[in-house]
Amino acid sequence: MARFAGQRSANLDPTARGWRAGEIGGVEVRIDPSLLLIAALVTFSLAAGTLPREVPRLNAALYWLFGALAACIFILSILWHEMAHALLGLRYRIPVKRIVLHLFGGVAFIARDPERPAHEFWIAISGPLSSLFLAFIFGALGNLPNLTGAVCNWLALINLTLALFNLLPGFPLDGGRILRAALWHFNGSYRKATRQASRVGQAVAALFVVFALLLFVNGFLFNALWFALIASFLYSNASISYRMSLGGLPSEAPLFRVLRHNVPLIDARLPLALLVWRYLNNAPDQAFPVFHNSALVGMITAEQVERVPRLDWGKIRVGDVMLPLSAFPILFVTEPLEHAKAQLDAYNVDHAPVFNGTQFVGMVNRRDIVHPT
Repeated sequence: MARFAGQRSANLDPTARGWRAGEIGGVEVRIDPSLLLIAALVTFSLAAGTLPREVPRLNAALYWLFGALAACIFILSILWHEMAHALLGLRYRIPVKRIVLHLFGGVAFIARDPERPAHEFWIAISGPLSSLFLAFIFGALGNLPNLTGAVCNWLALINLTLALFNLLPGFPLDGGRILRAALWHFNGSYRKATRQASRVGQAVAALFVVFALLLFVNGFLFNALWFALIASFLYSNASISYRMSLGGLPSEAPLFRVLRHNVPLIDARLPLALLVWRYLNNAPDQAFPVFHNSALVGMITAEQVERVPRLDWGKIRVGDVMLPLSAFPILFVTEPLEHAKAQLDAYNVDHAPVFNGTQFVGMVNRRDIVHPT
């Protein structure tokens, strides 16, 4: 499950709980103490029930050994699921704070919400798809003999369950984010889509409560408690997302409310190496206006620079790789956010220069329009 978290100081960051397990691809991985409970329950369930039933009359130590091994692989499967979210987030230039593995599985804490519905969709669906891939791989290994095959079959089933559960439209599960991406795409409003998806998430949580009550009435106390905990988790997170969606600026607010001022003016003759050193290293997700003889001639982002081999950055100049004026809109401070976003959509870009009459006053990016504060 992907989750988007705002920046906080390291000492107050609630996502930094648990033990640090290391880094994968620059993404920190932490283990919440509650994960130990899941590992113990999986090991016990397999060693005392599933494995002796599937492969009887073996030494009890083997059941416990393979149960513990399956629990470790299960945890790695959750990490695989969350890394898929993280890698897609990085692919769309969205920083990933960390991955935390905990009682309910795991969360990839992505620093900010995506700026386009398509990005939201692919980040969300990458997790379930990765789990389905593992289910297929372990299913293919299920024909191996004895305990190895039994463990592989169990891992195939659990990864399939993980994928299907996360595809439920209960925001903030992956399925809820997929739903939000679809609503966002069709109605054009991120905040409206968030409110609608959050309400669906609350409804799914209510269904889980009903299911938990049915299990309780029929004597399945542990399963009832488990579903009640999941319902509480879903409802609280969906409610928080709903309340957050009520804030922000209205779409008719003028563009100057989200404008980025004091933007450096880049000379078209500046070598790429100096551009990266002076500006892009500190703001890799921003765009900069390119001027020549005091006239705007283009716009440069990290995307254009990365197309050039690094060894050539000292020889190639900004004007050689910049986006020309015809590739992006010129926006004005008084136009409403909704109209500005429509122009960005029309040109399929995420940034644009903003003018007040004939004077350049700053830059705006899609994120500031989609997620205004």
